[in-house]
Amino acid sequence: MPIRKTKELLEMKPIELTETAEHRIHKRKWWAILILIIGGVMLAGKLPVPYSLAYALLLFGHLGMLHTFYDKRDIPMMVVNAVWVLIDAVGMYRWFN
Repeated sequence: MPIRKTKELLEMKPIELTETAEHRIHKRKWWAILILIIGGVMLAGKLPVPYSLAYALLLFGHLGMLHTFYDKRDIPMMVVNAVWVLIDAVGMYRWFN
C-alpha cells in the first residue's frame, strides 16, 4: 500500500463490511474488552498475581482491538490501540528487568 498524504489519511473513513464480518468483529471486540477488563482489574487492584500476567492480558486485549480496527480501517482507533500496545510492551519489559 503506497504511503498516503497526511490529509488523506486523516480524512479516511472506516470501511463497510458484510454482516457476517461485522458480527465476527463484534464478537472479537467483546472478547478483547473482557480480557482488557480482567487485566486492568488485576493491575489496578494489585491482586496477588504477577503483574506480568496483567500486562500480558492488556497486551493481548489491545492487540485484538488493533486487529479489529485494522479490519475496519478505523485509523484513529488503530493509532490509540497501537500506542497502548507499546505501553503494555514497556510495562512487560520493565517487569522482567
